[in-house]
Amino acid sequence: MNKAAMFILDLFFPNRCPVCDDVIAYDAMVCDSCKEKLKNCFTDENKVCNVCGKTSCTPHDDLYYSRTLSCYYYDSYARDGILSLKDGSKNFGNHIADMLAEKIMSDDIMKNADFITAVPMSKTRFRERGYNQAQVIAKEISDKTGIKLLCNALFKNMSAVQHSLSYEERLKNVEAFYAADIDLSGKRIIICDDVLTTGSTINKCAQLLVSINAAEVYAAVGTTKK
Repeated sequence: MNKAAMFILDLFFPNRCPVCDDVIAYDAMVCDSCKEKLKNCFTDENKVCNVCGKTSCTPHDDLYYSRTLSCYYYDSYARDGILSLKDGSKNFGNHIADMLAEKIMSDDIMKNADFITAVPMSKTRFRERGYNQAQVIAKEISDKTGIKLLCNALFKNMSAVQHSLSYEERLKNVEAFYAADIDLSGKRIIICDDVLTTGSTINKCAQLLVSINAAEVYAAVGTTKK
């Protein structure tokens, strides 16, 4: 949406911060106060593994992705932002996508990716929500970086909501994902998601991309659970 259209829409439906719900400028994504608070959760390379993307790093032998970039820890203010993204506001998704795009373009490995894709959503869940929040992030990153958006590689059957499951249930639940019958020989792919918890979803998607011959798979996530 261009800025003129955003301004007119704001007259009738004021733009709001996805974290605190205060009214903000029509072209803003997060208020300045919440940006300052979110900095307290910001991921840095000394606390989060840049391979698996987790604070409690686990052995990498079973990982199908080799690098992870993320923005915030999934707690407090960042959690409210993610929940707003799932409830209809795309502001926080665009905010973290802009941050990830900047991180990707300054990363000597990931900036050379051939495609960017998103953790898929089942058709049923998509109809209920109207959009895939991971796809919102992926598309914005694609627009900012020029890395092509890949929409026809990964799919998902209906399954339980991942955040409500135990670790063992999460591992079983990811079997709902499947890959298309395409060939990604030699391609380097970035997978996007809004939250990284155990890493099982990202790893399953990476495994599927490798199964259709992707050369390298990386992850770009909005938030990481401690």
